[in-house]
Amino acid sequence: MADLDALRTRVANQAHSVAKTINEGFDEFQIGAGAWQVDLNTPEGPSTGGGKQALQHLRLVPQRPGYPALVVGVVNGVLSTAELRTYEHVALQHEVRFKKPLEITPEEYDDFLKKADVVLNLARIQRTRVDAPPELVAEARAAHAAARNALGVRALVGLVVVLLLAMLGYRLFG
Repeated sequence: MADLDALRTRVANQAHSVAKTINEGFDEFQIGAGAWQVDLNTPEGPSTGGGKQALQHLRLVPQRPGYPALVVGVVNGVLSTAELRTYEHVALQHEVRFKKPLEITPEEYDDFLKKADVVLNLARIQRTRVDAPPELVAEARAAHAAARNALGVRALVGLVVVLLLAMLGYRLFG
C-alpha cells in the first residue's frame, strides 16, 4: 500500500483519503428495498490530472440483485465541496432511466441526507443540495403523459374489442 501511495499524486492521495473517510462514516448504513449502501468512488490511476479529474461520485450501491446503482451526488476533495441530489432529483432520474419508481422512501432518503451532512461536515466538506434540472423535470412529465396516453389508447382498444365481441355474440345468439 505504501508503494501505491508513493506513486499517487498529492491530489489523488487526498481523493483516496476523502473516500475512505466518507465510506467509513457510512459503514453499515443501508436504505430502501435494494439495501443500498453509500460508496464514494476513488480516482482511477495514480493521478487526477492536477485536480481536473478530482470529482468523485457519491453512489448508493445495492446489496440486493436486480437494483441499479444510483449516483446521488459528487464530491470534490480539492475544493472540499459536495453536491447532494434532492430526493426529487434522484427519484425522477431513476424513473426516467429505468421506467419504474424509486424504491427508496422520501423518509429513508432524508435519513441518508442527514447522515451525509454529518459525515461530510466531519470531513470538512461544504455541502449544497441540487434540485432536479428543468430538462429532467420536463422529460419526466413527458414520460408520464406518454404513459397516460398509452394507457388511454389501450383502454379504448379494449373497449372496442369488448363492443365488437358483444355485437358478434348478439348476431350469433341474439
